[in-house]
Amino acid sequence: MKPNPKNLAVAAFLVSAMAGAQAADPAVFDGATGTLRMPMLQIDNANYFNVVIKLLDTGLIKAGDPAVVGEDNQFINTGNLLHLPKLALGQDIFTQVSLGNPVFTLVSYDGVVTKPPFNGTGSAGHLLDVRVTALSTAQNPVTLVNVARPLSQQEFCGDASLRLPITQSQQNALANNWTLNVCTFDVISGTGSIKMTLSVSGLAVPYSATYVYH
Repeated sequence: MKPNPKNLAVAAFLVSAMAGAQAADPAVFDGATGTLRMPMLQIDNANYFNVVIKLLDTGLIKAGDPAVVGEDNQFINTGNLLHLPKLALGQDIFTQVSLGNPVFTLVSYDGVVTKPPFNGTGSAGHLLDVRVTALSTAQNPVTLVNVARPLSQQEFCGDASLRLPITQSQQNALANNWTLNVCTFDVISGTGSIKMTLSVSGLAVPYSATYVYH
């Protein structure tokens, strides 16, 4: 398969930009395939681990961008920015790399942990295991920490933050195309279920998630 000329242009730009010092666990860009591998990616208050995305359009690339701070890779919804403190391209390491208005698809990730605060009521301090099923395929489980256990089905189904593990499993740009179909919650066992439909180009794609409070 021939490499994408745009991806090779990205590689050429980074090689010609400033090279930083060697550092542990950088993001790794493959110019031939257009894939970017990150040991961790922060989106809002969620940390996704061992993330692989495919860059369809890199947008505006900057190396040595002072706006890139800290040690964590971040996707910032406001402004559509991807910040990479360290980026490896071949044998070279570049620092403070930013991509403005990139277009990408999620290839895979190993897991996600959502950090407090978590919107909800009832007794706090619980763990919540969430497993999303997309197109009949169960994804890796999500563990939310220090959450509040709902006291009723109405409270559970009315908490929009509980739907984030489903909508965040896809690009956030699609969030407005979701329809909630079924929602149930058993107060005694602390288990819940949500079924949603994503509408894309006239197609109705089913998604669901199960929730278990500990």
